[in-house]
Amino acid sequence: MHSRQKRLRASLEKQATVHPSPFGVGGVSRSMIALDDIVQNHPMSNAEHVVYEVHDILKAYYKVARKRFVDNVCMQAADYLLVTGPNNPLKLFSPRFVSSLTDNQLEEIAGEDAGLRRRRIALAKEVKDMEVGKKILAGVS
Repeated sequence: MHSRQKRLRASLEKQATVHPSPFGVGGVSRSMIALDDIVQNHPMSNAEHVVYEVHDILKAYYKVARKRFVDNVCMQAADYLLVTGPNNPLKLFSPRFVSSLTDNQLEEIAGEDAGLRRRRIALAKEVKDMEVGKKILAGVS
């Protein structure tokens, strides 16, 4: 042990309270020290404070930078594989290919969902019926 550690241990032993073992006579009793006593007996120098503060700042920066790096790698990989790379799936949809598709094929690839289409048609019919009813009511009054 270094002399500083020995002095610290000696000063803390004076403030320690001995607690008997909860396991009876054969158990080992423990010395306990309040946390406030440790902090008071082990003050940090200004240099140590700066070291811990810089460490905390760097750790926070590292967390943010790591997340940003991972996001960038994922975005670049997705961009290369799906949009700009030599074997991207968008090359399949050339203007010539799309113009060669039948109306049914286009509807199947890029058309509106059947359930949504039915709902849109029903709502359009409901709007038309309400407009007719509005005209009837306007003519009555």
